[in-house]
Amino acid sequence: MALSSGKTVLIAEDTIAIRSILSYLLRSRGFDVVETGDGQDALEKALALRPDLILLDVLMPRKQGFEVCSYLKANEDTRHIPVLMLSSITRDSGKDDEHWKRLSNADDFISKPFKAHDLLARIERLLETNRDTSRTERPNKVGD
Repeated sequence: MALSSGKTVLIAEDTIAIRSILSYLLRSRGFDVVETGDGQDALEKALALRPDLILLDVLMPRKQGFEVCSYLKANEDTRHIPVLMLSSITRDSGKDDEHWKRLSNADDFISKPFKAHDLLARIERLLETNRDTSRTERPNKVGD
């Protein structure tokens, strides 16, 4: 897997153990990591920092992940930031990750527990897709 040096990931996860594992996993792959355990704080950090990707838990204090994601995707300044939502509530729902991805308006969705290599592959895919999309959406400059 390619290293992603210089890419910033915002981890919004209220379970300290999971947040620590995610942080370690991403830092060991060259990502810059910003952490929070609170939905409102996640929203504020996303707006201020404009990270390259957001890992967003569904159930968090002060603001739920679905609410944070909806706001970010409706906001012109943050809608391009890939959001990968994480949750354990989906595991016993009888619904697959694709269902929850559509419901949440996230770019991807992964159920807990997840395998590290699956998570990293999804992150790399989202970053690559976002990079390609950013290139094609750039407006032409006068004289191009």
